[in-house]
Amino acid sequence: MKQLALLILLLALAGKACAQGDGPRVFLPAPTGINPLSLTYMNMDSNFNFAGNILIPNGGVSANIWALNYNRFFSLGGRLAEIWVTGIGGTVDGFVDTPQRIGLDANASGIGDPYLAMRVGLIGAPALKPADFAQHKHGFAMYALAGISLPWGEYNQSRPLNIGTNRWALRLGLPMTVPFGDQGATWLEVHPQVYLFGDNDEPFRTDQREQNALYLVEGHLSQNFTRKFWASLDLRYQNGGETTTDGINDDNKMNQWGGGSSVGYTFSTAWSGFISYGWIFGGSAANGKLWRARLIFVF
Repeated sequence: MKQLALLILLLALAGKACAQGDGPRVFLPAPTGINPLSLTYMNMDSNFNFAGNILIPNGGVSANIWALNYNRFFSLGGRLAEIWVTGIGGTVDGFVDTPQRIGLDANASGIGDPYLAMRVGLIGAPALKPADFAQHKHGFAMYALAGISLPWGEYNQSRPLNIGTNRWALRLGLPMTVPFGDQGATWLEVHPQVYLFGDNDEPFRTDQREQNALYLVEGHLSQNFTRKFWASLDLRYQNGGETTTDGINDDNKMNQWGGGSSVGYTFSTAWSGFISYGWIFGGSAANGKLWRARLIFVF
């Protein structure tokens, strides 16, 4: 019965979001052959762009973000593998202090840059069918992750704020998971990662914007309180990501800590969801708070 409860929980709690962080329990092991479909809503008040990866030191931005995500779990050489596709859209408005030190009110809406990714087990992540997965004793697991954001979102050079970024972004990571207690009642997730960015050749009122690599570590400690209810403490650190516009440093390097908490509930073997709240509490000139709600359907 405990193995069945674990299987139901893990089946229901898959899903990914976007650059604002993945959220808890998205890199836990899962059986092959399942297909999670998730819808995520995020409300973000901060001094970041819509994608959450460029700091605007003297800005104030409010974003409403929707993300629709499809995942597929399968076997690759006997190792657990996963692919996912994320479509993103929403609205953004706020005050922007441009590199020319011109304060502007701005807003935009539409479709953001789509995201494609894949992870493959490196250590402790065998590919298991549902019946075998339910009986398997899970331990430490490490995965290789690669993803790319494609510059297909709505972008207009005449606007200081946009939904799209007009450049690609490559993501590389090594997500790790460790269960504790009886049949994974407690999970620790740690995900070191790096984003590498292409150049934007059509930034607002300038000719080119470059961005340094952005380094992140995201962590979650979650606990099952019943077969259906769980909660987590969430932590996130970011460093780097400074931009240069037409050869001039924009003085917007990130170096901040963020944290929060999440609660989740499994409604059935097919439906589950969770809500999260997080905020930036230390570091550089960054500030922000984020509400997130996710609904997941598994088939």
